[in-house]
Amino acid sequence: MCQKTHAPLESYEVNRSTIAVLPEEIDGKMGSKVIEKDCILYVSMKPIHIIDRSCRYFGSSYAGRKAGTYEAIKISHKPPIMVDPSNHIFLFPTLSSARPQCGWISHVHVKDFQPTAFDDTAVTFSNGKTMELEVSYHSFENQVYRTAYLRTTFQDRMGSHIPKRQEFMLYPKEERTKMIYDFILRELGERY
Repeated sequence: MCQKTHAPLESYEVNRSTIAVLPEEIDGKMGSKVIEKDCILYVSMKPIHIIDRSCRYFGSSYAGRKAGTYEAIKISHKPPIMVDPSNHIFLFPTLSSARPQCGWISHVHVKDFQPTAFDDTAVTFSNGKTMELEVSYHSFENQVYRTAYLRTTFQDRMGSHIPKRQEFMLYPKEERTKMIYDFILRELGERY
């Protein structure tokens, strides 16, 4: 959903195309610059309000997602969050979320990051574009790794709750057919 006008949007929910939600002054007030795969949007909401709205849209709140992160991986300072488990949307803050300069980055869209001459971080995103962020390389690297840990923890938990009889749906059709055939033979062998 790319903007055709230069007027800022009133609201926004993070989605799979969202790469970053960054603070941006709009008409003299703090708003957000939202980078998506194919476009840039301006929203008259602060980044933290977009994050909270997005968490609520997907059934929780920012506070709830933050608490979930703490329960899962025991991180409370600059915690990454899972915005939407079904679409695997995990974001991490660039600074403390209490600071107005805090932006949010989608973990899945970070393809590479390198230190700059002034100890900021040059980030290359999935759309091939590179942006320099005023975040130290080591802090950014730490956030990327912490978010990976959170993603892995939640995806492992979610994967372990797939009922055994539905696991075969995760395999290619040829393997499913063989698994069903083997299951039928096993069942018949046990009965007769």
